[in-house]
Amino acid sequence: MRLKSKGAIMGWHEAYLSQAHSDYRIMIRLAATGVEYCHRLHYMQMLTEKLAKAMLTPAGRATPAPATHVAFVRMLQVLKGSPEFREELGFSDAAVFRTYINSLLDLAGRIERLSPSLAGMNQPNPEYPWEDPITHTVRSPAEYDFQEFDPRDPRMIKIDRLIRDLLRIAT
Repeated sequence: MRLKSKGAIMGWHEAYLSQAHSDYRIMIRLAATGVEYCHRLHYMQMLTEKLAKAMLTPAGRATPAPATHVAFVRMLQVLKGSPEFREELGFSDAAVFRTYINSLLDLAGRIERLSPSLAGMNQPNPEYPWEDPITHTVRSPAEYDFQEFDPRDPRMIKIDRLIRDLLRIAT
């Protein structure tokens, strides 16, 4: 993808995609610095939301995508039925591609729910402290390990690769 110069006029599709690329670059930089994992997850949640909005917003559309944090799963469900994206992602068999996407939908939904507005004040999120509903202990994202998003987990590796590939092929 070719980024436009600063100040260039762009549509909603291009703007979402440009910001998704920027969020991705920051996420990668954060991974290399060893800062608390919550920061990388925060950028992952934001970039997947913007990438999804870019992929779901046709180029030239005059209005923005709906103001929601739940777009990533919907985008994956749409892509699942797209022969163009299936082939671009290197899958020749439609059934294998559907199985691949289906295997990531639960994790994609959990990434969406990292948004504080969806997590609320009693579920882990990478941006704001929350209160554990069982122990009534207030937790800080910087001190929480987010084990369900372990970067060494094969599904996290697959979703990282998918994000990178979608950013590469998105125009």
